[in-house]
Amino acid sequence: MLLDIRHETLYRYTSPATYSIQYLRLTPRTDSGQRVRTWKIDAPGRRWRQVDAYGNAVQVLSIIEPHDEVRVVVQGQVETSDERGMLLPEDSAVPPMAFALPTELTAPDEALFAVAAECFGDGGARAATGAAFERLASRVHAHLEYVQGSTDVHAPASVAWGQGKGVCQDMAHAFLAVCRAASIPARYVSGYVLDDPGKSATHAWVEAWVSDAQRGAGAWQGFDIAHNRNSGPELCRLAVGRDYLDAGPIRGARLGGLGVTMRVAVTVTGG
Repeated sequence: MLLDIRHETLYRYTSPATYSIQYLRLTPRTDSGQRVRTWKIDAPGRRWRQVDAYGNAVQVLSIIEPHDEVRVVVQGQVETSDERGMLLPEDSAVPPMAFALPTELTAPDEALFAVAAECFGDGGARAATGAAFERLASRVHAHLEYVQGSTDVHAPASVAWGQGKGVCQDMAHAFLAVCRAASIPARYVSGYVLDDPGKSATHAWVEAWVSDAQRGAGAWQGFDIAHNRNSGPELCRLAVGRDYLDAGPIRGARLGGLGVTMRVAVTVTGG
């Protein structure tokens, strides 16, 4: 599938900022399952390119002059594989077991440990099968009602699980927290989704490490929990990491710049 993507982020300040730094994980990954045909990033200030430990392309944006807005526009075309639920080989210098360790956003509480026992029992890595992950994805999807504004980006999985509602980011974090309760590797994925007309957006899902005891190896398999399905050609992967803080499309800081407002507009079309 060919996905045509345009993503604009606009920060505006009521009083000027004197300095801004932003980390942009806004370049699609060029690994198994997708190929970047064209891609362009328009942004102010100076930019440096690098690749982080997870293999994500990162641009560091710095603005040292007074400014009352920051506008970042990315657009291009990405070709994705038509195979739903395809297995992706290991693709970063970080070993899979590093994704089995809890983070502040994915630390399991008693309720999430109980879900891990329900889904994986005491099987550990032996229970890390595609079917077990599908059951977990369905469990999270059924428990968390999708409600915009019910959490913020700093809400841990336990908070969203306790209130029974959240957004795609919370569903991903809850899935990860359950996997980490069972010491099973799973990672956060940020990107774009081609959804119903008028609903295209940035998105978050997960990839879990499906072990293969016979070969002594394994592979990553994607699960789109918000839609309760395996990942497929409607998704474009931007970045992977332990949680949102590793893979969020834009993160940064500034000096000054009071009264900030943010507007995000995403268009994804495909065929």
